[in-house]
Amino acid sequence: MKHIKGIIACTLVSSLMLISVGCEKTDIHEIDPIIRETYQKTIPETVEVQKGDMQPVIRLKLNQNSLKYYNYSVDVEDLEFSELKVSSGDYVRAGQVLCVLKSEKIEKALKESTEALETDKMLLEHTKNLREIDVDPDKPDDENNKKIAEMYDRTIANLEDDIRLQTIRVAESQRDLDSCIIKARDDGVITYVSDAIKNGVVVLKSDLFTEACGDVGFFTEYKEDDYDFEVGQVFEAASATMQFDVKITRIDENESGSITIHFMPVSEDVLYVSNEKFEVIIPKEQIKDVVYLEERLVYTATNGRQFVYVVDESGFKNPVYVEVDMVVEGMAIIKSGLEGGEEVTAK
Repeated sequence: MKHIKGIIACTLVSSLMLISVGCEKTDIHEIDPIIRETYQKTIPETVEVQKGDMQPVIRLKLNQNSLKYYNYSVDVEDLEFSELKVSSGDYVRAGQVLCVLKSEKIEKALKESTEALETDKMLLEHTKNLREIDVDPDKPDDENNKKIAEMYDRTIANLEDDIRLQTIRVAESQRDLDSCIIKARDDGVITYVSDAIKNGVVVLKSDLFTEACGDVGFFTEYKEDDYDFEVGQVFEAASATMQFDVKITRIDENESGSITIHFMPVSEDVLYVSNEKFEVIIPKEQIKDVVYLEERLVYTATNGRQFVYVVDESGFKNPVYVEVDMVVEGMAIIKSGLEGGEEVTAK
């Protein structure tokens, strides 16, 4: 690709250029006849017309099956690092421990609440036993007996209130303590471990781990009939950061005439992968010795003929008739009108 920038002053007379006939296969752009400016011209960005062998390919955009991702974090303050149990890429089972944290504050609160609860339960039981001894059920109208019973009843009610309160405190402390042990929610694989937790630092409300689980594999829809796909074929899937082999496990025919191809990673090490965009590229038969350029640079005039804008040495756009043989993956193969090496530009 060549870039030309600048402004060239000129005094050329306006000329009207009419364009005609083209190929139905192009993505045509209907335009009016072209008028060259009479006094100034901005030299455009250009693209070189290519000549040589073309290597067309099939590009399959892969969609992941219904994977789900769990992000693990903590929302309890005063947690400290204790032990890391997994690394990125590890397979885990539901309930498996991923990381152990600790908190002296939580442990102390749980111990105090538990001890207070046990003490209140013992006092309640002891108070109930004393009431049975000191209160005579056969003297319900005796004033002194009634006062003793009321005293015990108040004490019992207070202890029961304390027990309810301490039970809540124990549950809250236990919940906080449980959050110190991070466990896998489902069978899956760890796709992310934060640098902070690797270095023994617990960041509040920040993702510590990510786990992928669910229905693994990929699928894609293919609408053409120019390639014979078969179950068992292996191709390379690639994203911006990783590559691995995938195998066709099933091919479904759709009512529209297209097919849906299902893939599974060949290696179990990549059954669960990140939610990046993956693509399979399949080379097709090479097209020998052709002239070609991007289809978007081929226009169709109002009278139907196709043309491209060829930029001359002075930077002017000159429409040139072309005949397009076919369009392959967005590239127009030129049958006549260009030889290769010309600089063309968009409208």
